[in-house]
Amino acid sequence: MNADNFDETVIKVKLSGEDYHDIVIDWTDTSQAYEQQVFSRLAEITGIPVEQTSEMCFLTSIYRAVGFRNKRAEPEFENDRYGDHNIEFNRERVLNFTNGNEHFGLSPRLRCDDNKHFYICYFFVPERLLDEIECTRHFCHHSDNRVFLNRLKAIVTNDALQSQMAHLLVRPRRPSIHGLNLFERWFDTYRRFNVMQYYYRTCYHYYQLQTERSRQEYRSRYMPPQLYMRTHG
Repeated sequence: MNADNFDETVIKVKLSGEDYHDIVIDWTDTSQAYEQQVFSRLAEITGIPVEQTSEMCFLTSIYRAVGFRNKRAEPEFENDRYGDHNIEFNRERVLNFTNGNEHFGLSPRLRCDDNKHFYICYFFVPERLLDEIECTRHFCHHSDNRVFLNRLKAIVTNDALQSQMAHLLVRPRRPSIHGLNLFERWFDTYRRFNVMQYYYRTCYHYYQLQTERSRQEYRSRYMPPQLYMRTHG
């Protein structure tokens, strides 16, 4: 962290296979919410417009993340789950997230809001949760790279695709039976338009980690979602 300059904080992020990019937060700039500086810089790094971004999340432990909502997303969200509305993005909190180490892996994820539009969410994965060669629970070298990012970009910036899909995304999205929320009814549409494999992380190592967690915490077997339409041969 740039401790010599109280007015600025520098966070370094990288995709797999790339060098670190600097994100500079100017705490003297009060023209907009501080987190919007980060969203703007992420747009420069990834090529994905700010308006197609839902949130950014700082991982604070293996199972815990703190998120901040993008106030400039278009169209506006219908679901209120993005970001923690009770947490302010400020210098002290960012310093706490970084824990004296400003290096993060950048993990982009695909999100679909209840308004039937796709957005990108960015996870900031601390260096201590990264491995330069092996995938970890929160950073996958197969999907957290520029090639995969460009595929996500092609989805969130494709208005025609999202317009076609919107007609097939039925309500309710997650039906509830006896108080239990079932899996999304939108999955078949994701599969039909060849989006499902980008909506869910498919790394084998991630699957192994999820299987182990399910066995330890829920005493059940983790079942990865079906990614493609079934074909008839």
